[in-house]
Amino acid sequence: MQPCFAVDFNELLEHDLLMLSQTDERLDINGLPVQLVEGLSVKVQEESRYADGTHELLWAHGVVEANQSGNWSHVKWCCRLDANGISALTENGLP
Repeated sequence: MQPCFAVDFNELLEHDLLMLSQTDERLDINGLPVQLVEGLSVKVQEESRYADGTHELLWAHGVVEANQSGNWSHVKWCCRLDANGISALTENGLP
C-alpha cells in the first residue's frame, strides 16, 4: 500500500518538487511511521475546510528523492510529483 502524507503545496521547490521531510522517518496521515527512501512511491495531500462550508482536497502522486535542489538544506527528502501534477476535489457542505 502506498503511504500518504499531509503536505503544504505552498512548499514547492520546483513546479514538480515538493518539500517532504527533514528526517528519514515521517508519519503518514494515519499517524504511522514510514521510512523514507529514494524511489518510494507516495501520495501527498492537502486538506482545507473553509468558512463557507467548502471542503477541498488537493492531492498528487510522486516518488521520494533526496533534496538536491541547492535550496532549503535543512530538508532531507522531497517528493517529485508525477506528470499528472496536483489534482483537486472540491465539495461544498461536506463535514
